[in-house]
Amino acid sequence: MKIPFLFLALALPALAAEPNQLTPQEKADGFKLLFDGKTLDGWRNYKEEKPSDKTTVTDGAISIVKGSGNLISKEEFKDFEFRFQFKIAANGNSGIMWHVSEAKGQPYETGPEYQILDSLGTGYEHELKKGNIAGNFYDIIPGKKEWAKPVTEWSDGSIKVVGTKVTLTINGNTSADIDMASDEGKALLAKSKFANWPSFNKEPKGHLCLQEHGDAVSFRNLRIKELK
Repeated sequence: MKIPFLFLALALPALAAEPNQLTPQEKADGFKLLFDGKTLDGWRNYKEEKPSDKTTVTDGAISIVKGSGNLISKEEFKDFEFRFQFKIAANGNSGIMWHVSEAKGQPYETGPEYQILDSLGTGYEHELKKGNIAGNFYDIIPGKKEWAKPVTEWSDGSIKVVGTKVTLTINGNTSADIDMASDEGKALLAKSKFANWPSFNKEPKGHLCLQEHGDAVSFRNLRIKELK
């Protein structure tokens, strides 16, 4: 009996979902892929008609490097749950923004950000001291270092937006769960760098944005469910 049991144990990883494929449960729940693991269909650069030539698909992941520019979804989303995996370079910085409008010069002028950072490195100590680490609601709600994984590993994240309520997770931990229209949400915004930005977090819908911050970053398993 030991041999069949060992065989089954070795076979279990093969039963797990392959990268850039929906699980049966995700299909049943209404998720769809935003990245097929092969092409950049469905994505383009901010204020451009297509992606930069510097943005590539490598080993089943979107690879963004210095000079790639910010990559946005062609579609706009209002209420949604977005699940993803990311891997950042050592001492690197990036992010994912939502409800991004192209009315301003940069996507961060309108879109709130899910921070992506090498939380265990020393490249951005000024951000780390403020709690701006991997998975946090950037400059709104501080995160925790113990939730981060080494840069050699893929991290799992999610962004859920319903009206003015935002829920963020990283590696199974909830890093933010806040209604930005509540007194608490307004107070957090008032203490942030965005307090006097007239267009920040004002759009009811918009593009998703994979940020280029000058450091190499990869994304895969991009799945979204629109919430009615």
